Amino acid sequence: MAAADKLSFAALTRAGAVAGFVGGVTIWMYELLVWVHYLHIRTVRGLLENSAVLAFGPRVQKLASPLPLLISAAVHFITAMVWGMGFAYLWPTLRAWRVEATLAALFFGVFAWIVMHVLVLAWFSPAPPVYTVYSVLNGFVSHTFAFSVPVALIIKHRTRETNPSH
Repeated sequence: MAAADKLSFAALTRAGAVAGFVGGVTIWMYELLVWVHYLHIRTVRGLLENSAVLAFGPRVQKLASPLPLLISAAVHFITAMVWGMGFAYLWPTLRAWRVEATLAALFFGVFAWIVMHVLVLAWFSPAPPVYTVYSVLNGFVSHTFAFSVPVALIIKHRTRETNPSH
């Protein structure tokens, strides 16, 4: 654990913020490929509108202004960065326990989806999502493989660079 103690809070915060931002990009890439291109369930604008509806309610779809879409995109990336920092702060302990980053990411992704969708959106969203078996499975897959795995690997790499003795 001594090597993990040498990682500064600032270094972990930076690693988590960068990883979270990249995770925010990769999860949207997943949604573009799967939801827009492959399944034709949504449009690109529909992805942004979905985030805006969760944040501001269904009436936001009728607005001509792009401002709610931009704000919801900012909320998406800020939230992703916060989750990335959360994983970064856990990483020194997981590494000390010799837990592989990708294994930890599998559980972290499911945990993040449950917290965001079952707790946060259910309590605070003016238009909480409706869940189906498909949406839950898709949520687990996207939050695990398209978000948490890239986040974990970036944090593993960046903290190794920060602390080359480990």
